[in-house]
Formats: sequence, structure tokens, C-alpha cells
Amino acid sequence: MKPTIGFKMSMGFLVMLLLVIASGVVGFTGVRTMRGLTSALADRHEESRAIWTTKVAVIEASTALENAVGIGTEGEIATAHFWHSELEGRTEDCKKHAHRNDAELAQRLETSYLEFNDLYEEYRSKLLARKSVNREEFEERMDEVVNDYTTVLDDLQSEVDKSMGSALEEAGHTQTRTLSLMGGFTIVVAILGAALAWWVIRSVTRPVRRLVEVADNISMGDLDTSIEVTSRDEIGELQESFERMRVSLKTALERLKKPR
Repeated sequence: MKPTIGFKMSMGFLVMLLLVIASGVVGFTGVRTMRGLTSALADRHEESRAIWTTKVAVIEASTALENAVGIGTEGEIATAHFWHSELEGRTEDCKKHAHRNDAELAQRLETSYLEFNDLYEEYRSKLLARKSVNREEFEERMDEVVNDYTTVLDDLQSEVDKSMGSALEEAGHTQTRTLSLMGGFTIVVAILGAALAWWVIRSVTRPVRRLVEVADNISMGDLDTSIEVTSRDEIGELQESFERMRVSLKTALERLKKPR
């Protein structure tokens, strides 16, 4: 099959189209990756919020229990019970996130909650029974339990921060990689487009201009200059036709010049 101009142009445009599609695939893949990373960052943010609210509940519950032990009124006991319930719910939420990051931290969190709960139930029972409480002993035990609890939460927050940092770093790399690839494909498409346009124009205009010169020479009676066939496409066929015409005209003219 002869490589026609239409075929060459079609192949060139097909290559450009494939590059554009490849660029689109890269962009789509990058967007999907960024979407996944964004979702991961949202999850890390939710985990961080759960840890922070749990820490607030620990502080509020311990403070409320201290006030209940110090004052001993029904209102203070009810406030301590409210914050203990809040701590229970928030710790459960926090444990769900902790299991996804580190099973050991999740176990430590569970242990810290149980220790706090045991201390709470012990002193709440004493308060309800109107028993005397050793404030110094209570404060010492409460400080120890709260310190262990907040330490676990800080360790869990550190793991979440590391995970969030990794997700942010990966997002930055993905964005840079995607932009670089899409920029590279765009440059390649632009270069190929310019090269294809230049090649098509050159492959058509030069031989056509030469044929115009030959046609002018033939019209002036110059039938000796042969026409070189420079390609095998439509232009080449046109050159062959001009050459056959030149040869036919020259042969016919020579016959007319021969004496009869």
C-alpha cells in the first residue's frame, strides 16, 4: 500500500491523539490518587478530633470528680456522672480509630479507661454512701490515672500526626508528578503538532512549486528537463503524470519535426 498524504497525516494525528489520551489518563489517575489521599487526610482529621475530645473529656471528668469529692453535693456528683458518660462514649470512638493505627495503643487506651472507670466507680460509691474520702490519696491516684490516660492519647495523636504527614507528603509528590507528566505530554504534543504541520506543508508545497516551474517551462517550449519523482504518494503520482505528459509532448513534437 502506498503511504498517501492522508495516511501519513492520519498516523500523525493518531499519535497525537494517543498522547492526549495518555495525558488524560495520567491526569485522571492523579485526581483519583489525590481523592484517596484527601479522604485519608479527612479520616486522620477525624481521628485527631476524636483524640482531642477524649482528652477534654478526661480532664473534665477528673475535675468534676474532684469537685464532687471536695464538695459532695448531688449537683457535683451528677456533673461527674455526666462527664464520665461523655468520656465513655468518646473513648469508644477513639478506640475505633486506634485499632486502625496500632492495636497496642488501642489496648493501652482500653486499659486506661478501665482504670479511670474503676477509680470513678469506687469514689462515686463512697460519695453516694456518704463515706469519708482521703483527699490526698484520691488526688494522688487520680493524677496517676489521668497522666496514664493522657499519655496514651498523646502517643495516639503522635501516630495520627505521622500518618497525616505521610499523606500530605504523598499528596505533594502526586501533585508534582501529575503536573510534570501532563506538562511533558503537552510539550510533546505541541512539538509533534508543529513538526507534523511543518512536514505536511513541506511535503506538499515544495514538489507542487517544482511542478509549477516545470509547467511554466513546458509552456515556454522546454521539454528536455525531466521531472524527478520524489515520493510515492499523491504528489508522486502527479509528478509521474507530468513526466509522462512531458515525454509524450516531446515525442509528438519530434515526430512533427521529421520530414515526411
